[in-house]
Amino acid sequence: MRGGKNNKMNMHDNLVMTIQNCEAVCEHMTTLVHSFPDLHLRVAQMQLLRDCADICSLTAKFIARGSYFARHAAHLCAMICEACANECLRFPDQHSQHCAQVCLHCAQQCRAFAMMPMTPMMPMTPMMP
Repeated sequence: MRGGKNNKMNMHDNLVMTIQNCEAVCEHMTTLVHSFPDLHLRVAQMQLLRDCADICSLTAKFIARGSYFARHAAHLCAMICEACANECLRFPDQHSQHCAQVCLHCAQQCRAFAMMPMTPMMPMTPMMP
């Protein structure tokens, strides 16, 4: 199908995949951290990994369905991903370093999306039931 809403939705497919990848990496990292001997030093990291995965899940859904709140969610997602990345960077293990890079990339992409002008696909006011 050419033109119309489907092509507009497809232009954000890469962003949705980036966000979903960040969610998956943070979820996996949460599991890994439980096996680390310094778990007691990683309480903030664990909290941010869960927050990051949760906001990524919500943001990907909002963007995929063209929610009015997609840009707001993306802005918050960028902030949380950046905080998670900064916490992961504090730890030298390769898993934390990789997670940090994934989160930083997601934050950058979400921030760029959040700053895009509104399109006709995105209504200016929320629709009420």
